[in-house]
Amino acid sequence: MDGSLMKLNQLVQSTNYSNMIKRLIDGIAKDKKDHVLLGIIIGYPLMIMGSLFDIAFNVDFMFITAGIGAIVLVGLKELVHDGIQGKGNVEFMDFVYSATPILFPIIL
Repeated sequence: MDGSLMKLNQLVQSTNYSNMIKRLIDGIAKDKKDHVLLGIIIGYPLMIMGSLFDIAFNVDFMFITAGIGAIVLVGLKELVHDGIQGKGNVEFMDFVYSATPILFPIIL
């Protein structure tokens, strides 16, 4: 191995990326992680169904429509479950954490 590659290899090995990633994830509140999972559980199946409809009926809007519907559902969850029923705290960031995993496939 050439000298610069050895130094780079030593640097990569000395930097413990797994600990850095673990600290980053541990720094996120459990409630916010739950909201990300909620977005994944609600959004992905709906977007997969939208994709299947797009393929089956040769259209190009059901994937995005399903994604927007999923975002509306997580927003309604915040308003109805947390706000009206009083079973939680209505927080805008909860909605953002729930909507983020749904938005990524739509944007890409």
